[in-house]
Amino acid sequence: MPTRSQEQDVVARRRLRKFLARSERALNGPVTELRSTHGDGRELQIHLTYGPNVSTRQMEVLEVDFPSLDPRILDSVVVDCRVFFTMTEDCYLPSVVASLRHLAGHERSRLLRDLTTHVEQVVRQGRLVAPVSYGGRLEMDNGIGRPGLLGDDQIAMDYIYGMALHEDEERIARLRNVPNLDIIRRAVLLQMDQLLRVVADVRAQVLHDVQMGYVSLASPETSES
Repeated sequence: MPTRSQEQDVVARRRLRKFLARSERALNGPVTELRSTHGDGRELQIHLTYGPNVSTRQMEVLEVDFPSLDPRILDSVVVDCRVFFTMTEDCYLPSVVASLRHLAGHERSRLLRDLTTHVEQVVRQGRLVAPVSYGGRLEMDNGIGRPGLLGDDQIAMDYIYGMALHEDEERIARLRNVPNLDIIRRAVLLQMDQLLRVVADVRAQVLHDVQMGYVSLASPETSES
């Protein structure tokens, strides 16, 4: 009969195998393709077109080309990515890193503390927590939320659980602070892009530690055969 430690090892290996499979699919999706057309291949970029203002004769921004996805494709990205920030999912990023550290052993685990910190700067307590940009409105302007500027992390979470996946009335009410749906979808895209960059970092670390022999993802049955 397996010990508790052996059972924990089995769960950790299963989690990491599932994460590697799920992250490969997510990292080869629409956001990665968009980085190639609206970025340097690593992150999204905004393209600004400058020109002279005929009235003031000063240079100003004439056009802003912000990367975007078809709304249906963006929602499919949300579905693919929610497993990385939903606490009950096997691929929840903080749990994935915890499993990696568990299998790596005490000394190696200490070296991986910075990876835990890196992940928790973006995903914590089942939500996205790192705003890339802020709106010009307070969350509490309509009587709901905190007395701080509305960040795109909150906008994205409200869209995901207020419109895309569920219909949470409080989240829908808070989204009324945002001028239009394009800005909301832009916030979601920025957050998914940021999340996937962290997913890529975690995936790279897992693959490295497997390659170096720090951890093994083979099941006991596979190891014996």
